[in-house]
Amino acid sequence: MMKLHTKLTLGLVSSLFAVSLATAAGSGTKMGPHHAGMDCNGMGMMSGDMKMDPVARAHKNLSELNAKLNLTADQKPAWKTFSDQVNDQAKNMVAMRDQMKDTAQSMPKKTAPERMAKMADLMENRAQNMAKMADAVKTFYATLTAEQQATFDKMQMSHMARM
Repeated sequence: MMKLHTKLTLGLVSSLFAVSLATAAGSGTKMGPHHAGMDCNGMGMMSGDMKMDPVARAHKNLSELNAKLNLTADQKPAWKTFSDQVNDQAKNMVAMRDQMKDTAQSMPKKTAPERMAKMADLMENRAQNMAKMADAVKTFYATLTAEQQATFDKMQMSHMARM
């Protein structure tokens, strides 16, 4: 009869081996979770204008939002700060997408711990960018009237629904 320690070790090794096989198979076949018939460049399911270049999409969304908000002259500086952050975020998305493509090509050569560490780094970077964006939205939102806030909420939700 095998000792409990031996059974646990074998189970762990088997699990890691299965994950390694699944990762290797997914990276070479376009049938992993990010490739199953989706036009997404490894970024998850995208539809509509989500396939558009992030910078072009940001400009389009900002133009629509600016037109609908009817900002006052006093709100224009806050708009400039907000729109600059949105544009920076879009540029960061392009850079991150390019980095993820490079990372995806090198992943099969890395060990499982190296792959996990790389993905954690990418997620941490994305979380930091989202925190900056959340602060920018919060600051800009505070300058809006109740009617403008309702418009902003509605437009932001319609853009999120397209994701």
